[in-house]
Amino acid sequence: MSDESRHAASALRRDLGDALRAPDPRAWFDANHERVVDVLRAAVDEPEAAAALLAEVWPAVPADADEDWCRALHEVGARLAGALPTSLVLATAFRRGARALRARGLLPLAAAQGMRELAVHRTRDDDPAATADALRDLAATYRAQGRVHRVVGCADEALETFFRHGDRVGAARALTHLGELMTEVGRLDAAVRYLTRADRVFGEVAAGFGAETGTGTVAGAGTGTVTGTGSAVGSKVGAAAGAGANAADRAAALAPLGRALWLSGDRAAAHRAFNRALALLIGVDDAAAQRVRDLAAELELTPGTG
Repeated sequence: MSDESRHAASALRRDLGDALRAPDPRAWFDANHERVVDVLRAAVDEPEAAAALLAEVWPAVPADADEDWCRALHEVGARLAGALPTSLVLATAFRRGARALRARGLLPLAAAQGMRELAVHRTRDDDPAATADALRDLAATYRAQGRVHRVVGCADEALETFFRHGDRVGAARALTHLGELMTEVGRLDAAVRYLTRADRVFGEVAAGFGAETGTGTVAGAGTGTVTGTGSAVGSKVGAAAGAGANAADRAAALAPLGRALWLSGDRAAAHRAFNRALALLIGVDDAAAQRVRDLAAELELTPGTG
């Protein structure tokens, strides 16, 4: 990047900040939209600086910004992707771009931004939670497009990522999400399998860090949160992964399990799942316990269920 381009990028960043604090930032964008793209294009020779600037520009894009202008920002990011395959700053820019484009209904561009963010995390492969978060955001775009099979694919990849990294708590949460998706698409047998497996994995994690009591707390923790030293819960999982599991997590698998069982016609098993969820939540999270009761009552009253 030449000194002139570097100065232009610095001035744009400063002016952008001033514009966002002004009463009418839209007036600034109307007057400067071409400048924004020109400065970004000139900055790509210094990709780190360009990525940081792009990450600041996307959240400030007006709600009715011209599609061609949004596409120009998208193309700047595409040029940076090859130079910065593992940049978290660029991943942030892609995430913000996806959200801005999704809000404007530019869903194919939003999906492309989401795929580029995901590519950064796949390449790094050092943070399964970050990869799963990127997959969730990409899934939101696919859902907006009505591509439910792609939403399921994102959930599948999140599950695989957590298991590959030995993060059993993350895997159990991913199993819960997959089970809920299977219920949504009417694949109730698959939903029951995923949710039963989630319940089992949460139980294995809890057994590794302390014994559950009837109220959903864990011996030695006192608050319902699983804690411990990280022993014997997977080849790579440590205390941080185990400490993330709690009674609410397991109940969050049991409540949709009860729903899937009910919709499958097994009311007795459904009631058992609901009761187990309530046993974990009562006295720990009474609001969540009430939501379980409400779900069971709703199913009782819904014609054609059970």
